[in-house]
Amino acid sequence: MTTTELLATFANSDLIESLSFGDKMSAGLITTVLGMGITFSALVILLFIITLMNKLLNKTPAPSATSAKVQHAKETSATPLTRSKTEKDNEIVAAITTAIAMSLKTSAANIVIRNIEKIDNSSPQWNKAGIIEQMNNRL
Repeated sequence: MTTTELLATFANSDLIESLSFGDKMSAGLITTVLGMGITFSALVILLFIITLMNKLLNKTPAPSATSAKVQHAKETSATPLTRSKTEKDNEIVAAITTAIAMSLKTSAANIVIRNIEKIDNSSPQWNKAGIIEQMNNRL
C-alpha cells in the first residue's frame, strides 16, 4: 500500500479498523511528521516575514554631522544636578518606610528600618525587557 493510499484509508473512520497495527502506526507517524513539518515551515516563514517587516518599518536614519554637533552641544550645556550619596540613601529609606507604612496601614513613626541590602536580580533578560517596556508604555 502506498503512502497516499494509506493516508486515504486512515482518513476514513470506517476503514481504520481494517488496517493492521503496523499500517495504523505508520499512518499515524506519517500524519504526525506531516503536521509537525507544516507547522514548523509556517513558523519559519512567519519569522522571516516579521524580520522583514521589522527591518522595513523600524528604519532609523543615519545621524548626520550636524545632528551629532547638536547632540554634543546639548550634552555639554546641560549640567546634571549632583546629590550626595547619603541624600539619595535617605530618600530611598524614606520611600521604603512610606511604602511599608501604607501596606501595613500604620504610621511611619512606628517603623524602624535598620538595614537595606540590594539583592541581585536573577530574572531572565526577557523578563527585565518586558518590565521596562511596560513601564515605558505607562508614561
